[in-house]
Amino acid sequence: MRKNCAAMNMAIDEAILLAQKAQPQPTLRFYDWTQPAFSFGYFQDIAAEVDVAACRAAGIELVKRLTGGGTVVHGWELTWTLILPRAARSAAFGEMSVPEAYQRIGECLVAAMTQLGIPAQRYVNAVDVDAPNICLTKPAQHDVMLNGKKVAGVSVRRNRNGMLFQGYISVAMPPATILARISKHTEGGQLVREKSTTLHAAGYAITRDALIQAICETFHLGITFLSGELSPTERARAAVLAKTKYAAAAWNFR
Repeated sequence: MRKNCAAMNMAIDEAILLAQKAQPQPTLRFYDWTQPAFSFGYFQDIAAEVDVAACRAAGIELVKRLTGGGTVVHGWELTWTLILPRAARSAAFGEMSVPEAYQRIGECLVAAMTQLGIPAQRYVNAVDVDAPNICLTKPAQHDVMLNGKKVAGVSVRRNRNGMLFQGYISVAMPPATILARISKHTEGGQLVREKSTTLHAAGYAITRDALIQAICETFHLGITFLSGELSPTERARAAVLAKTKYAAAAWNFR
């Protein structure tokens, strides 16, 4: 599981998505972060969500995702991406809607945790629209819950190349110094601690490697995944995207 800066992690996901049009290849990717980071949904205004200068002073990278949703804290979770070409949609998801795809993914993640002895469940209640837009504090339909609190989430982007799902499973709780910067709302960090949980906080000493193994064994989407590396084209495109898009103010603060 490779570590990259925030801009490169987002760039790799887009590079793989773009490659699906010419060479369809369903991809399940697991990755890590070189330093603490907050990623923001496509429709979020980063400067309105957090104190940008304070985050940078604390060594927290800020990056906008292609997918929607709220703010996600990176560095203490297992991050994964599922990318499906349009050609694979009939085999993997048929003509299912995005909510139905979320349900299938949620079921797979619950199965992985169940295999590890973790009694996770899918969320089936209404979303609290008035809460700060922090992903961990706002469970959506089919997110994964543990002991009544959110432990995993996923967001999606669909275009002519295929479908991009970006998700995470919370392994450990970020320190208070990081949570203090997660929102301009003074209660943001407290809400994360109150409304979300992590595997370690719930008493499950599960490693990222064990999670990856379980997910690979239970991700039954009608697709066979093979181990591999980025193609030279994907790697080159990701390098350009990281520099010109995901590290650029024009993308993150437009």
